[in-house]
Amino acid sequence: MTEPTVGQTLELTIDRLGFGGFAVGRHEGLAVFVPFAAPGDRVRAEIYEVDKRFVRAHLREVLAPGPHRVAPRCRHFGDCGGCQFQHVDYPTQVAAKAEFVRDALVRTGGFDWPEPVRIHHGDPWGYRVRSQLKLTATSGQRSDGSHGRLRRHERKPRPAAADSAGQPAGTPTPVLGFHRAFQHEVVDVQECPVLATELETSLPAVRKALASLPRAEWPYQLDGACGRGGAVWAPDLPGLRKDLVEHEVLGFRYLIEPESFFQGNRHLVAALVTGALGDERGGVAFDLYAGVGLFSLPLSRRFERVVAVEDERRACTLGRVNAKTNGCSNVTYLRATTEQFLRDHKERPDLVLMDPPRLGAKPALPLLLQLRAARLVYVSCDPQTLARDLRVLVDGGYRLEQVEGYDMFPQTYHVECVARLALSR
Repeated sequence: MTEPTVGQTLELTIDRLGFGGFAVGRHEGLAVFVPFAAPGDRVRAEIYEVDKRFVRAHLREVLAPGPHRVAPRCRHFGDCGGCQFQHVDYPTQVAAKAEFVRDALVRTGGFDWPEPVRIHHGDPWGYRVRSQLKLTATSGQRSDGSHGRLRRHERKPRPAAADSAGQPAGTPTPVLGFHRAFQHEVVDVQECPVLATELETSLPAVRKALASLPRAEWPYQLDGACGRGGAVWAPDLPGLRKDLVEHEVLGFRYLIEPESFFQGNRHLVAALVTGALGDERGGVAFDLYAGVGLFSLPLSRRFERVVAVEDERRACTLGRVNAKTNGCSNVTYLRATTEQFLRDHKERPDLVLMDPPRLGAKPALPLLLQLRAARLVYVSCDPQTLARDLRVLVDGGYRLEQVEGYDMFPQTYHVECVARLALSR
């Protein structure tokens, strides 16, 4: 095999989609990761990174499109990094995500999992009810190489706004959108078909509000959410006052802030909650990483008592409000980290349901194994950390009964999972 080099051009056929947003082909037995290619494509790609096990390459030309390639709906696709798979037909996306989950279970978790993983899915467009928009003026790569909110001396001058916006000459133009694919620069997004209509149609009003502010007052990012009553944004902007929005899921009413974590797919959130609860019933349930109570409130109809644990102050406050508003008097909200709670509370529940952040629940696993709840339900937005944590739980005495996926993020490589475990007797 010829040793690959940076700058070398390859011709290859794409075999499949890969976790992380790349398509995968092979050249002389070596895996080649190519963004924005589709299964079945014959492509020309230029290598930009070489590893012992694989190479990464830029797509330079589609020589012959494969049967699963479709026209992207968004004009920013390929430039904006928010979506990776708009150029692939949706059934192929769903099948790929089933393989992402199964592959994580086998390769990362070491499980024998020959059967396919079921992926629940809904409408792949107009689903997002939450969004975070960045501003070029305040977001980017810092002088130390890290990424985040730019310090004042790191902010570069921006071009003046056009007079057609009604602003005085010299007013800086707010570049508002999402990070460019594989970069820290912000793409000025004029449309986004995965956003709920209420959020997408409010983008011009957000730009107008920003343009009326001195640049020194521009925020690092804008958090948007929509529900009953339309779209709201945070922080407060002229003419766009921050407010709470309301969602209804399975008959429960949830109040959230734009900054609150809440499952973002309006078409599939009820199915996710239903799948996570399954047939679980009993005396006591712990809802760890509870957020504003998405799972806590439905659990209150299945269990005599529910203890919801959340360490973020505003989310915990809203969780208490939501429990009271919905008459869930058997839900107790505690503000604590999951690890603090498990160290301090030795009561053994019938069920632990947990929905940790992307990094997983690794610090809490030893405490969960000591607790030895009869049943566990693990909701995860990352198959790799899920498989890693499931391995620890199974090695510690649990039996893995079921894993299913939920395509909460169509047009991207992300996939939500629900795993169900029982304590081995």
